[in-house]
Amino acid sequence: MTLNSSQSEALEKFCDIIVCGRNEMVFKRCKECMENAEDEYGGIPDVLYVLSGQDTDQADPFGNVADADKQLLKQQYYFISSDAGAPDLDDFFIYIENIKAARGLSFTVNKEKFSCNDCIVEWLAELSAQLKDLYIVNFDGGSEDYHFTIMDKQDCEKAMALFGRLTTHIVGYKYSSFVITDDFLG
Repeated sequence: MTLNSSQSEALEKFCDIIVCGRNEMVFKRCKECMENAEDEYGGIPDVLYVLSGQDTDQADPFGNVADADKQLLKQQYYFISSDAGAPDLDDFFIYIENIKAARGLSFTVNKEKFSCNDCIVEWLAELSAQLKDLYIVNFDGGSEDYHFTIMDKQDCEKAMALFGRLTTHIVGYKYSSFVITDDFLG
């Protein structure tokens, strides 16, 4: 499916806001994912994995994730993709530190409030309770995985609006994005 100019513009701006600036190679790869999508998801899951540095190896017939040296972006740096059962708590804290560094954010996480017995759902709710003037925004990827980052209110609103524009044309699956709050249940 060829993207029209409005869709292409929305994708370009969405990529730019997620990776904190212009990255032509990332935009082109994400556009390729959408234009070559062969299912009802319209390539959005692939776009979100590209943005989290977990693009597939295009030479792998099984579609496994490419090695780190073949990724266009640092893995789990600007944007996090994770299923509910992963990561472990130490990796979660590393991902949050990655987002802080990538976006130039300043906040402190009280790690004592987190438990290894919980999963990412509880951790995201607790992290949300600790953030002031920052928002955890999750983008639906057509699966049970979470695709999220941390942004200020203005960037959060822009990213959510762009994601809406980007996915509105997709028939077969209704995408959404939402802010994760301290009462998040998954």
